[in-house]
Amino acid sequence: MNNKKELLDSNIFYFALFSVSAMTVLGSTAIAPALPNLEKHFLGIKNIEFLVKLILTIPAIFIVFFSPISGYLFDRYNRLKLIYPAIIIWSISGVSGFFLDNVYHILISRAIFGIATAFVMTGSSALLADYYTGIKREKALRLQNFYTAFGGALFLIMGGFLSNINWRYPFLVYILGFIIFIFAFIILFEPQKNKKINTKNVEIIKFNFFIFLPIYILSFLGMGLFYIVPTQVPFVIINVLHKSGEYVGISLALSSIITALASLFYARIRQYSSIDGMYIIGFGIVGIGLCIINIFHSYLTLLAALICMGFGLAIFLVTNSSWLFSLTNESNRAKAYGFLASSVFIGQFLSPIITQPIVKKFGLINMFLIFGLLSLSIASIFLIKLFIKNKRQNQVK
Repeated sequence: MNNKKELLDSNIFYFALFSVSAMTVLGSTAIAPALPNLEKHFLGIKNIEFLVKLILTIPAIFIVFFSPISGYLFDRYNRLKLIYPAIIIWSISGVSGFFLDNVYHILISRAIFGIATAFVMTGSSALLADYYTGIKREKALRLQNFYTAFGGALFLIMGGFLSNINWRYPFLVYILGFIIFIFAFIILFEPQKNKKINTKNVEIIKFNFFIFLPIYILSFLGMGLFYIVPTQVPFVIINVLHKSGEYVGISLALSSIITALASLFYARIRQYSSIDGMYIIGFGIVGIGLCIINIFHSYLTLLAALICMGFGLAIFLVTNSSWLFSLTNESNRAKAYGFLASSVFIGQFLSPIITQPIVKKFGLINMFLIFGLLSLSIASIFLIKLFIKNKRQNQVK
């Protein structure tokens, strides 16, 4: 299969490209089921209930800072020459958590892991936008979301069972990064147009951060609300519902599976809804899911809530990326996505920092109600905006 156009539409190429994308989801979810047991292991350390959540989210703050930097580098240099070493560093720093027995050393390894993730995430998304345009890009974005969400679900289930053996074992899942590297090295190729960029065009079409600012804000809000799931739900399952570690993995995996399936049906939903409408659906259903966790205290209703959360996340992810790429061009695509990645991970990093004080003041279960109402309020704002917009259009007619 020497023809690159044929290769782009092949399943093996999709698998190689989206496996790289799935690494970013694996990074933030694989060790989530181990958090309660990890907390017990380091129980004597001051503020361990906060530090253990930082182990999950500290990569996010480094992704925030390094995603824009990686975006500028990816627009300047070849994509794959930066992606390949990033995958290796990602794998080494991820696996190192298995061998470390100091919570602060683990935090340092996770910081390095975050830097590598910034390059992998920005580079893989820039590659996708380089390889595909128009309808094919929309299809690729949906498939990317499916692969990452479904892959994340499998890794969560693995992490849940491994966490029952020992909190260290979920870190071994990052060995898969070495396998992904070999596969990507063999299959992927450098986009032709990235080799010779017309510098005159780059100067004419300057990157304007404020054009993309609404997307970045919505991305931050959506991910911040959703990330209550991996940082707080494990403690609901174990401490409130009194279930074991594999239930955490299965529960969070269900949310990822729903995200994957919803991504495949995104195009059908989008046909009948505007951008505003998609955000009404996204924030509305996430808000409903959070409120369900507050009102009903059973494992089955928790699963129903996580289905809502997974569906809402799919709406956020595809809408944000699709809207952003529709506003970009070759000269600023990686830069724009770099800031989008930053907004996503600012939401991830700040989520436990914002929610933990609410948990301490009002309790874990009441925290879900507070942020559920916040999400529903954001959906209401978009509903009002859409109503006013439609009213004005009808008046013009």
